[in-house]
Amino acid sequence: MRGLTIGAVGLGIAFMVGLFALPGDAIAQDSDRDQDSERIIEEITVTGSNIRRKRDFETPSPIQTIDIEEISASGAGQVQDLLRNLPVNSGSEISRSQSQRMGVSQFSLRGLGLSGTLTLVNGRRAGVSPIATDDGFFFTDINQYPVNMIRSIEVLTDGASATYGSEAVGGVVNILTRSDFEGIEFGAEYRNASNEAVQFNGAFGSSFDRGHFTTFVNYYEQDGNFRGDFDWLTNRSNAFSTNAGLNLFDSSTGAGRYASAADPDGDGFFERISGEVPDAFCGQPNEIGVVSTFVNGSNCHYQFINQRKLIPDTTRLQVFSQFNYDMSDDVEFFSELSFSSNEIVDGIGGAVANVRLDDGGHFVPGSHPFNYFVLNDPLDATQGVTWDPAAIAAGTPGADVIFRGRPLTNADGALADDFLRQYDNTRGLFGLNAELSENWSMTASYMYARTQFTDQQPRSYEVNAFRAAIASGAWNPFGSAWATPNDTSLKDPTQDAGNTQDDLRLFSSIRTFTAESVQQVAEVIFSGDVFELSNGNIVSVALGGQYRDLGYKDIADSLSFFQLDGRADPVFTIANTNQDVYAIFGEALIPFTDDLEVQLAVRYEDYGNDQGGDSTDPKFGVRYQATDGLLLRGSVGTSFQAPSIRNVAGAVGAGAIEDPIVIGSAPGAVCGEQAILDGLSPAGSFNAAQITTGGNLDPQDALNYNLGLVFQADRFTGSIDYWVYDFDDLISTGQNHDDIVLNECVDTNGDGITDTYVPDPRVVRNSNGQLNSVTTNFVNLGKVEAEGFDLGASYVFDDVAGGELSLDARATIITTFDINDGLGNVFDGAGNRNSFSGLGSMPDLRANLAVTWRNDRHRAIVNFRHIGSYDDRTPTNTFAGIDSQTLIDLQYGLDVSGLFGSDGVTALTVGINNVADEDPPAIDLSSAEGRISYDNQVADPRGRVFYVRINHGF
Repeated sequence: MRGLTIGAVGLGIAFMVGLFALPGDAIAQDSDRDQDSERIIEEITVTGSNIRRKRDFETPSPIQTIDIEEISASGAGQVQDLLRNLPVNSGSEISRSQSQRMGVSQFSLRGLGLSGTLTLVNGRRAGVSPIATDDGFFFTDINQYPVNMIRSIEVLTDGASATYGSEAVGGVVNILTRSDFEGIEFGAEYRNASNEAVQFNGAFGSSFDRGHFTTFVNYYEQDGNFRGDFDWLTNRSNAFSTNAGLNLFDSSTGAGRYASAADPDGDGFFERISGEVPDAFCGQPNEIGVVSTFVNGSNCHYQFINQRKLIPDTTRLQVFSQFNYDMSDDVEFFSELSFSSNEIVDGIGGAVANVRLDDGGHFVPGSHPFNYFVLNDPLDATQGVTWDPAAIAAGTPGADVIFRGRPLTNADGALADDFLRQYDNTRGLFGLNAELSENWSMTASYMYARTQFTDQQPRSYEVNAFRAAIASGAWNPFGSAWATPNDTSLKDPTQDAGNTQDDLRLFSSIRTFTAESVQQVAEVIFSGDVFELSNGNIVSVALGGQYRDLGYKDIADSLSFFQLDGRADPVFTIANTNQDVYAIFGEALIPFTDDLEVQLAVRYEDYGNDQGGDSTDPKFGVRYQATDGLLLRGSVGTSFQAPSIRNVAGAVGAGAIEDPIVIGSAPGAVCGEQAILDGLSPAGSFNAAQITTGGNLDPQDALNYNLGLVFQADRFTGSIDYWVYDFDDLISTGQNHDDIVLNECVDTNGDGITDTYVPDPRVVRNSNGQLNSVTTNFVNLGKVEAEGFDLGASYVFDDVAGGELSLDARATIITTFDINDGLGNVFDGAGNRNSFSGLGSMPDLRANLAVTWRNDRHRAIVNFRHIGSYDDRTPTNTFAGIDSQTLIDLQYGLDVSGLFGSDGVTALTVGINNVADEDPPAIDLSSAEGRISYDNQVADPRGRVFYVRINHGF
């Protein structure tokens, strides 16, 4: 437990206890409030507090609200589309590719990590995905919820662990639903951008004698885009260049290179004994006319830009229902039930079969029906081989060769196979609201959320079976298989050169991985009035307890577990692991005067010593109505996040890593910048396993401050909030996987040029020097100190062209984002991409301006969205900066009621997002993820998005 926290908690508790012990007139204040003139307003629980209070109450903590009209005006088709309209949101993965997180989305406030934001539905936890971030944390996938169920989204922009517990480090996002919806509503939408999407939704709501029932249904479908569909991406990465030094999407493990083979020891272990030659069909088109190979020296390189998709094909079915029933005048039963099925379809083309057993390749006997290589010197195999069909036809025996290449090439894009990921989310909640007396109430609830994730990757190769298929002649590894598939063998006219799906199934399988998370939350909260001050104001409190249990398991198939599927990454299987949490909490609302109100909260959570220990977190907030038009507010508190199950057990991922060594180099050989100066070609980007081992970790915690003011006039509302986060014991990877590999090239001459390869034991390579895996570990790093301002303003003009014109602006300015590694090294992460840290991209300015004109039937909106320029630096590298971007969105809405008859209300909306079709700002090609050429935490790759929607309700 932290010393600072203990002191703050002690003061808070002493103050609360002392206050409750005072007589009613001890802090009496004059009051001219007329109790009889007060409006009768329903008491509810608002975001950021557990005390039931009036609906029009403003908390000491800043809350940004996106209501249903703003959601519609933003042009959002999915919940994830709302992320770009929140300047306080920084670090969400808008379009993650080649990852298990492809197709999911999450809030990330302040750039403090995807799991540093707690997501709630109607004030209660929304469940977590079984897929973790690179730092091992789980998060809530917001794509499981239909947009049409949302009444508003409230964003609490300071730490809230005193109220909600772990994960509320950066803040809280509370999704409030249309629980009071009445009637029937239908809608449809079509979108056209780099891809196409359609959406259909419906809603039904009805009241009966003692209750109310609502159901929202949404169906969404989009097609995907391969990486090569984006001209800006292919141009930046030189993806179709035949210059191997420039092309970021070419692979030396390509379409084939061959050398003489020999077994000097007679043990069946064949070795390369000559120089290599490229595949004879390199550079020729495949069966659909696509050329994706080119000769580079002795090798046939493979252009794999279209091996994977940047945007997946997606199908979603989402259902959300609520039910409320008054069991008596004092007891209400409430429930929520949601289900979503989210199918994400990536593509996979010519995947790699990693080599582990012999000298960097696969043995092909001279007797193979399509092996037309012959020895240059029949008496000396070290002199190499030549592709000579005429010699084979004349009876010259084929030469034994070692083949180095992928089982499939020229099999991308339209010939790629479907890579399926499936998320099935179920969440159920039920509870009771009870009025215990005139002044006290109780809320008890139980929430169960389960997500099952299934990952099915085809073209997962069992290497031994692949070699057996080659040796038997059943599989043709040569380029003739895709360049001239209908040719027959010169050795056996009954065999065609082309490989069939049945042939592929001899060694290729579907690699299946499943994971499941089950979160259960039981909670009871008592809320009521403690006593009345002599000025007539009421002191209110809330007291409660919570039990949470997160169960997690993942299961890999047997080929993956025993590493027989051609992959280098080990599998960390976790079976039925649970993380239990017990919490007690209290809160007090003290209205010292009509204008001055204090909010106190404290919460204790216990994870157990083996799962993160315990934490006590207090919060103190003040709200002061200085004048009729000026409100001052401030808060200070602590928040925390316990290590996740993944942090303790470890995690495995895979991705492209920039490799600076020249393939085949021995330790001490030239590499890096000197290799390029010498005209040599470093390996470039290579897909490798990224392993992060777990261990015993302390919770990461934060001390949060917020000070703000709200000014209100007749037509103007403005706010400014200054916030500070002092984030300690940050859990992250000890060293970035990319940096570990890049740092294998060192500057031995002191001239500023990396030139010598010094192996790092954490990097595993095959016998040819190609990357297999890189291992780092989860650690508690130092701290992050973040400061900045949130600004908001709105103004309304009456009677403009027969309607109302409103201006609404929001902005977030980051002034400080210092990342301290705990060793005395401080990195300035403000205005930087921070790709090395596990934290989010941090542009130092994000701003939105909405100009809206409306009258009875028409609504026209212009949205301006600006993201300032920012850097791309790591502690060891400085890359080119990332340009600013200003996007313009347009929308027009028309009330067309009567279009479907006299009953009901019908609305037609058309809009264009990114009117100018701006490309995402470029990332330096040599930086991490430079191959993808843009920042997927900030920019949307789709370009201009046109949409049209129609809604009818009655």
